[in-house]
Amino acid sequence: MSRIRVCNVDEEGRFGGPERRIVQVAKALKQLGVDTHVVYPRYDSEKFAQELSKAGISSSALNITRLSKEKKVFARYVFYFFVEIYRLCMFFRKHGFDLIHVNGSYQFKVALAAKLAGIPVVWHLNDTMMDAIVKKICIIIAEYCASGFIVTGKRVYEYYIRGTSLERKPYCEIQVPVDTTVFDPAVVVAENRTSLTNGRKIVTVSGINPTKGLEYFIEMATNLLQHHNDLVFFVAGAEFSSQKKYYEDLKTLVSKAMLTDNNLKFVGMVDDVPSFLKGADIFVFTSVSESGPAAVWEAMSMGKAIVTTDVGGVPQYIEDGVSGFIVPIKDARALSEKVELLLANPALRQKMGAEARSVAQKNLDVTLAAQKHASFYRRILSLSSD
Repeated sequence: MSRIRVCNVDEEGRFGGPERRIVQVAKALKQLGVDTHVVYPRYDSEKFAQELSKAGISSSALNITRLSKEKKVFARYVFYFFVEIYRLCMFFRKHGFDLIHVNGSYQFKVALAAKLAGIPVVWHLNDTMMDAIVKKICIIIAEYCASGFIVTGKRVYEYYIRGTSLERKPYCEIQVPVDTTVFDPAVVVAENRTSLTNGRKIVTVSGINPTKGLEYFIEMATNLLQHHNDLVFFVAGAEFSSQKKYYEDLKTLVSKAMLTDNNLKFVGMVDDVPSFLKGADIFVFTSVSESGPAAVWEAMSMGKAIVTTDVGGVPQYIEDGVSGFIVPIKDARALSEKVELLLANPALRQKMGAEARSVAQKNLDVTLAAQKHASFYRRILSLSSD
């Protein structure tokens, strides 16, 4: 079987869940006859470039602009829109890729450039909350450009594809993966930040943006600290300039609740997430919208007791009360109640954590995700050659 050359393009560039998934899957695909070349923007992609290099993934930085609500970035996006489509098209033709992988519903330029280059497109849809106009444009362009879709959960399929003209196109559901050999509590050593902190640690790993619902994490912390004086809460996640106001709003909430850095810590982006999670007693996820919450899957793989909102693929992989607790979105009281149950019962924390890791190993490991990618790529190429 001949090897496949895939160009995986990410217009975002800033390192987060999708970028981590790109690195993990590209590395695993090498063993399955798929060579991935990753393209990312020159601007604000340093961490992504470092991770690709560490994993031995070939890559290129191009002058492409992400879609953003920041005025200057948006103006550049519009002004160079057609220039960047041409640039991408020429790049695709020059390198003779077999297939182009588009990441995210708003990454229109990649799909249009691939279509102009005459190369099949797999469009990766990975959210369940998008501006209505962006969603509409995605559906229109995808009808013309996409050869098939990868969706990161049933709810993503329902959000973008169900009831539209896209239903006739092939798709594959592939959850955001986790490398369970890296996120393995048996081999990971806790970092000093958590291991040397006295008290019981309740953590979340989440980018600082409104969809992550971090105001509910703060409200939950406030509730629990009224009854426990040995709790320390950690928020790990990058704060980008586009979310400066939201971050300031969160800090105002912290101040009003009279919380301090002694009991609620914003620690920024964490490079070694497994080590950070290792030192946690309970993992809490407060997102109000998600497709496949990678942070939850990673906490599961690390054998953590989890309290999470009912978003994305969570109910597919967490059985409420067995491998974790699931609560409604925007409900700080429900979060507090479930965390309180876990605080009172260390044996339950251990049991739930062990069950969660078992589920992650069986259903969410990167090896399984890579196999699904390789199979779907070959299916799309076969259909495109007919």
